[in-house]
Amino acid sequence: MNLFVRKNLVKILISSFFLILLGGIFFIFQLSSEWSFENIQSEEKLSSEIIINEDSITTTTTTTTIITTTTITTEFTEPSFEILLSATELYQGDTLMITAKNVPEGEKITGKFNGKSFNFFPIKSKEKWIALLGIDAKKAPGEYSLSVSLSDKLKNEETIIVKKSDFFITKIVITPELEEKDLTSSNISNTIATEDGVIIYEVLVKYHPTAYFNQDFIYPLDEIINVGAFGNIRKDGDITIQHLGVDLDAIEGTPIYAINSGKVVLVEKLTVYGDTIIIDHGLGIYSLYLHLSEFKVTEGEMVERGQLIGLVGNTGWSLGSHLHLSVKVDGASVDPLKFIETITNF
Repeated sequence: MNLFVRKNLVKILISSFFLILLGGIFFIFQLSSEWSFENIQSEEKLSSEIIINEDSITTTTTTTTIITTTTITTEFTEPSFEILLSATELYQGDTLMITAKNVPEGEKITGKFNGKSFNFFPIKSKEKWIALLGIDAKKAPGEYSLSVSLSDKLKNEETIIVKKSDFFITKIVITPELEEKDLTSSNISNTIATEDGVIIYEVLVKYHPTAYFNQDFIYPLDEIINVGAFGNIRKDGDITIQHLGVDLDAIEGTPIYAINSGKVVLVEKLTVYGDTIIIDHGLGIYSLYLHLSEFKVTEGEMVERGQLIGLVGNTGWSLGSHLHLSVKVDGASVDPLKFIETITNF
C-alpha cells in the first residue's frame, strides 16, 4: 500500500514539474511576441510620421517658374544676281560657257564679247541662263572684254585672255585614188574657196535666235578615236588648208548620231567634203558631219539628240573611212570634242 502511494506521488511530482516548465516557456514566448509586435507598431508609426512629415514639406513648398519669351524677326532677301564663267583664259578653238544665276523676273539678260552681242537661253525653268561663245581657231591672241547686262544696265564685266594654240603642221597627202577624182592640192583649195566653202557659208551665216536643244551635247559615234586633230595646218607648197574639225576613225557603215536636237539645214553631196549633213541647233550653233556613205535624214527635218542621221563613209577628200565632225558657234570654228566636254563638265 505504501509502495503504491509512493509511486503515484513520484509521478505527480514529475508531471507537476513539466507543467511548471511548460508554463514558464509559454510565458517567455508570449512576452517576446508582445515586445516584437510593439516594436513593429512603433516602427510603422515612425515611418508613417516621416511620410506625413515629408508630405507636409512637399505640400508646403511653393515653386515659382519664370517664362521668358524671345521674339526673332527674320528678313527674307532674294539671292543676288551671279555670273559664272567656265574659264577666263582660253586657247584658240576653245569654248567659253557663261552661266547666269538668279536673273530677276522680267529682266532681259544680254551680253557682249569684244563688242559683238550674244544671247542667253534659259534652262531648268529659267533657274539658270546659259550662253556659249566660241574662240575661233584663227582668233588673234590677246585680251578681250566680256560684259553682261540686265535690261541694258551693265552688271558684270570681265577680261578674257585668248592664247595661241600650238597647232601641228602636216603635209597634204594626195593618193592615186584622189588624183583619179581630180582632187589635187590646188583643186581642193580652189573648190573649197569657190564651191563647197560657199555653200556651207551660206548655211552657217543664218541665225536662229532661240535654242532647239535643252540638254547637253553628246558624241556622234559610239566609240571616239581621234585620228585627225582639230586645227592642224596642212601644207603643200604655197597651199595651206587648216583642219577645222576632228577626224574620228570608224569603219564604213558605222551609225552617226545627232550631237543634239536641231533642224537639218543641209543634206548634200559636195566635192571636197563628200556627203555632208549640217544641223542647226539654234543660237548660231551648228554641227557638220562630212564624208558620209549614206543619209538617214532629209533637209528641213527636225531631229532629236542621239537620233540616227547617217552612216560613216569615205567620200570626197578622204584617205580612208572616217567621220569628220565640225562645230561652229556663231561663226567661230571650235574644237568639237572640247566643245562637248566644256558643256558637260561645266
